[in-house]
Amino acid sequence: MPAEPWRVMSAALPLAVLLIGLLRLGWRGATAGLVGLVTAVALAVLVFGVSMGVIGVALYRASALSLNVLYIIWAALLLYQFAESSGAIRSIGDAVAHLTEDHVLQLLIIGFAFSSFLQGVAGFGMPVAVTAPLLIGLGFQPLEAAAVPLVGHAWAVTMGDMASSFQALRAVTALPPKALGIWIAVLLGITAVASGFAVAHVHAGRRPFRRAFGAILALGLSMGGVQLLLALTEHWIIASFGAGMVGLAVSMGLARLARKRAGYFGLLPEWPPPEGRWEPPRPAPATSPKMPFRVAFLPYYVLIAVAVTASVVVPVRRLLEQTMISFEFPATSTRLGWRTEATGFELSIFGHPGALLVYTTVISVLLFSLLRRRRPDWRAIGRGILDQGLPTTVAIVALVGVAMVMVYSGMTFLLARGLTGLVGTLFPLLSPALGLLGTVITGSNTNSNVLFGALQRDAARLLEMDPVLMTALQTAGGAIGSMVAPAKVVLATVTTGLAGQEGRVMRVTARYALALTALLGLIGLVVQLLKD
Repeated sequence: MPAEPWRVMSAALPLAVLLIGLLRLGWRGATAGLVGLVTAVALAVLVFGVSMGVIGVALYRASALSLNVLYIIWAALLLYQFAESSGAIRSIGDAVAHLTEDHVLQLLIIGFAFSSFLQGVAGFGMPVAVTAPLLIGLGFQPLEAAAVPLVGHAWAVTMGDMASSFQALRAVTALPPKALGIWIAVLLGITAVASGFAVAHVHAGRRPFRRAFGAILALGLSMGGVQLLLALTEHWIIASFGAGMVGLAVSMGLARLARKRAGYFGLLPEWPPPEGRWEPPRPAPATSPKMPFRVAFLPYYVLIAVAVTASVVVPVRRLLEQTMISFEFPATSTRLGWRTEATGFELSIFGHPGALLVYTTVISVLLFSLLRRRRPDWRAIGRGILDQGLPTTVAIVALVGVAMVMVYSGMTFLLARGLTGLVGTLFPLLSPALGLLGTVITGSNTNSNVLFGALQRDAARLLEMDPVLMTALQTAGGAIGSMVAPAKVVLATVTTGLAGQEGRVMRVTARYALALTALLGLIGLVVQLLKD
């Protein structure tokens, strides 16, 4: 394909439209996605010699790939809205808040472990929306309450929400899923440990590192280790969920141990507030949980049982995977000579992660009914699902459409060639930064993976680097981008009484996001040099 500079610049226009629309004009993701899609189609036809038949194949593939991700997203919203309506989510948070009056442990339990658990369950800013008000109720300063969950949940984003971001990355790159999952888990496991220390640092600088070093390290390693173990066994759909659940158990165990023995796991007596930083909060008494923790957590015990049964019990797995929808995408070529090979994939109707979430919700509803718990408000549940699901659906379909049109027209390849020409062997340093930029632009790691996943893969191949490693760096950087994604920052400010002060919150979270992104880039560069 011709690579004239003007043509390379044209290939960047759809992404430029998205960037300007989202960051300068304040468009919603759905609006920016649709405008970006129209731009991509127009450029493909007028500049890159793509026929309408090829456009049709690209949009057909985009629709199929979107369906694979949206099945998870809508089902996850159903489970979350049921748990929220029944009072389970609030009761879990209240139970956690009763465990300890130690400020660092409260932040680790709620702002780190509980927010990571919620990311594994639902995503969509739920970790921030749920935990930030809990921290306010415990007496933490609003700025601190807004920043901590943003920093604490980000490491769990890629494998969270039943691994919807990971599934999107697999779909657009077609890279080996096991190798990709392992590298992602390794990189984000390192980020998990660092995030624990970052949460403590938000509270009082480096002082908590002395008094709570062991607790922070134990919690970060346990969550990162569980996610890696589940990735090694190819249980991606519950990797962040399982890690968050173990994190809750470990953090609550640490809280109980701290009551019995001062100094255990490095927990020392409270320190005086450092000069120039926030005062330690005076915890307000949390409201009594509306239901026992074991009852409130019941839907998630069910989710574990359903997911493990569907993946481990062979007869059940075979039964669920009998009904498949097959999608075939023919080979295409443009008038400029760019060729895309034929491909396809199958979608399991009853064995899909989205189906497992539906089974979990149905069983949970029945169990809550047997336990005579409050009946869920299905109208409110339906409104909550539609309010969050519809804009997300339009945005994802449009953005996947942009990505596929760019792939089928050769735009992605030209951008990758131009990018590699600029940075050369330093590309691993740039990979996580691209992922972070994608999340800031689109508000979602899933969308970042869709936009830049194929570009990262192609750039790595052009440079004769490991495409799996570069793509893993892409989504790891995208996960970290959740700390500064405007949509999530706005959610944090609204729920903590800081509406209109998003800049203050971003100034706190950005330093951790940039530091972790640089760390990942250095790790990627060193690993690639060792591979060479």
